[in-house]
Amino acid sequence: MFCKIDFLPLLGIESDEAEAQIWAFLCSLERNGQILKEYNLIKGEHYTAYVTLPHPDSFDRRHDGVYVRRERERLCEHFDCILLPLGENLSSQPYCECETHTAIEMQTYDRDIDSVFTCCDCGKPIALYRLPIPAEKQEDFSIVQYWQENYAAMDLLWMNCLCDRYTGNQRVKHDSALNKQGRAIAKSMSEKLGCPVYYHLECDYGKSVQAEQVGDLQIHICPGCQTTMKRIRFSADYERDICEACGLSYDAH
Repeated sequence: MFCKIDFLPLLGIESDEAEAQIWAFLCSLERNGQILKEYNLIKGEHYTAYVTLPHPDSFDRRHDGVYVRRERERLCEHFDCILLPLGENLSSQPYCECETHTAIEMQTYDRDIDSVFTCCDCGKPIALYRLPIPAEKQEDFSIVQYWQENYAAMDLLWMNCLCDRYTGNQRVKHDSALNKQGRAIAKSMSEKLGCPVYYHLECDYGKSVQAEQVGDLQIHICPGCQTTMKRIRFSADYERDICEACGLSYDAH
């Protein structure tokens, strides 16, 4: 849901302080997953932010995390915040409405603005604020979004034909620094949710990724434990090879 938020001044406040408060509020909303990244703040007769919400009610106070609650309270001393839906953002996907999840997959790619967690039952992204925070002693999803930014940077370099060994290995090697960081997040999320959270690996279809003929299918060999993975169809158009022991997934082929 693409929306605008008008910040209507209630009390006198210096321009620099006003902008700082609004940016802090927007940042806290993003870090809690209540708005998606790539939002804009415009200064006209008053301040207006253009944002994308995962769900129509994502801006509601009941979803506020610790930092959002703090920044909202500060902001509302000086501004009245008016949310106006504008339409569907075609750069974003419809979001998961499932109450529970059989399994979740963690995946992202260059220029992806959506949540990195996909429900394996409906095949749609899950809003972060509907999930437990995967890092101890943290109050938002910064660690998830830092990983997403790191992955997107590697993917962009690779897709823009800077096909060096480093960017390639970071994406496809299960034990690269980038994938270790992501796998740790997926493991923590799995433990907190009590359901599998598979970390998706990019497949280069080269020597580093092996497969085995199983009937009419080519099934991947898990790069972690070297066993044949399991072909799973999560939904009508959502098929993966997964290793339950290592918590890894590949695109089926």
